[in-house]
Amino acid sequence: MNKKTIGYFTTCSTNVGVFNQLVNLAINLDKSKYSAIFILSNTIIENELILRLKKNNIEVLSLNSNKYYNFLQLFKLVDLLKKKKIDILHTRLRRCDFYGNLSKFFYKSFVVNNIVDDHHDHFTKFHTFFSGILGKIYNIFLKQSDIILVNSQENLHYYNKLGYKVFFLNNGINTNLYKKNIRFREKLSLKHSLNNDSFNVGFVGEFKKIKGINLLFSIIREFKNNKKINFIICAGGNYLKKEFIEEFKDYKNVYYLGFVENIIEYYSLFNIQIYTSHSEGMQNVMLESLSSGVPAICPDAPGYSSIVDSKKGFLVERVYSEYVKKIIYLEKNRNILKDISYSAERVVRSEHNFIEITRELESIYMKFDYE
Repeated sequence: MNKKTIGYFTTCSTNVGVFNQLVNLAINLDKSKYSAIFILSNTIIENELILRLKKNNIEVLSLNSNKYYNFLQLFKLVDLLKKKKIDILHTRLRRCDFYGNLSKFFYKSFVVNNIVDDHHDHFTKFHTFFSGILGKIYNIFLKQSDIILVNSQENLHYYNKLGYKVFFLNNGINTNLYKKNIRFREKLSLKHSLNNDSFNVGFVGEFKKIKGINLLFSIIREFKNNKKINFIICAGGNYLKKEFIEEFKDYKNVYYLGFVENIIEYYSLFNIQIYTSHSEGMQNVMLESLSSGVPAICPDAPGYSSIVDSKKGFLVERVYSEYVKKIIYLEKNRNILKDISYSAERVVRSEHNFIEITRELESIYMKFDYE
């Protein structure tokens, strides 16, 4: 096989979860078989990930088209595909899937749509205007894709049933970066005046409706001023934030920290982490946390159920009482918690490291008929 050029096409560099996955895949490609360039729909914003690409001599280009409805980006994309002689166009996020699939009418490349969200309601969640029509148009042109990659079993079943050529590919994690560190726990326990042996429940995410913040309220209410169990809330966003701060300001065991820069350190402070979203596309926080040996308690919902089993934590109903039971159970059974912690770390390091996942991706690329 001659060396092939892959164009990784996504919206922006500031959607760190999505962009980080593509960057690490590109950097770990077999350089004797593949070369990579990045195409962003939006204007390029410099950050650490952009610098990593440049350091690895991977070019980053922009269509300077910051909206879904800017149809000029299609022709800009086609022009770049021709100039750079792209063999494989690997798209991630719905806008890029759509324009990538349309580009096949003007330039012959093999298109991989990397779908990482719940197939049911993406457009109604994220597009206020014409969401129903937009979803139907997207699905029409999805048929132009050569391969669909998914990271949830729900999507794998859904697209298989519709007759697409679909493959499962885990999200990856830098397992060398996310590790449990007792010094971080000791430092942060001292900073927040916590006992070293306290049971700390972490929540990392955003105050958004889709994140199930109302459920988080209900869980914490059951532990008002519990001297054994603390809640460490590391979350940006504004949905119900004021209400949360007001309700829990007098709780002695609730620590609202807002957006946390050094989240790697806080994973070592957590004994467990709870997840309350209705569905999860990227799973980055979960993988980071599990790699750091922090078991999960999460709903049996798309995105979570593909990762969490008895080796990594607990899948529960999306009702507060089920979370409460598991939190109390693990606080009282520290040996069981310790066993799950070691197991979670071991499994994630084996199944979700970027080197192994990139090798899997290359084997999928090999399934294209290039002749």
